[in-house]
Amino acid sequence: MIAKTVGIIGSSDEDPELNDIAEEMGRLIALAGYSVVNGGREGVMEAASRGAAGVNPRPESSRIIGILPGLKKSEGNQYLDYAISTGIGWARNQCVILSSDIVVAVGGGAGTLSEIAYAWAYNKPVLAFEGVQGWSAELAGKKIDTKRTDKIISVSTPKEAIEIINEIFENM
Repeated sequence: MIAKTVGIIGSSDEDPELNDIAEEMGRLIALAGYSVVNGGREGVMEAASRGAAGVNPRPESSRIIGILPGLKKSEGNQYLDYAISTGIGWARNQCVILSSDIVVAVGGGAGTLSEIAYAWAYNKPVLAFEGVQGWSAELAGKKIDTKRTDKIISVSTPKEAIEIINEIFENM
């Protein structure tokens, strides 16, 4: 069985509001038995990883995967089950998205913007938190272009997001 994966993307800054959302998302994703994929570093990425790692016992189908920009696994946060060193810098954002079945954006700057664009281009469902600082709020409920008929799904709570994620997986 291939694991169902949810990419959690967002700010690498230590923002308590964004980190709280990401940590709860990681916890809910793990409880649902899905694996978390992220860039493996700090901020939202570490918070989502911490949330998933805190589920005990964690389902066997739930792993925490960090796709790192550098050459050393040690660059990853302490909560990762798998640290994948790429050595390709920002280009690793494409790998994060391609490794995710569904993408959830929590705030974020330029790196997150590129990941949202990749998710859109690769026809991945994208959920974006509204009411926070960063690109997720700017793009929540919008279309990037006319190549897709849907919109980026706007969410305001982790509970709402996991309900939508469960529904998407049921219909995949």
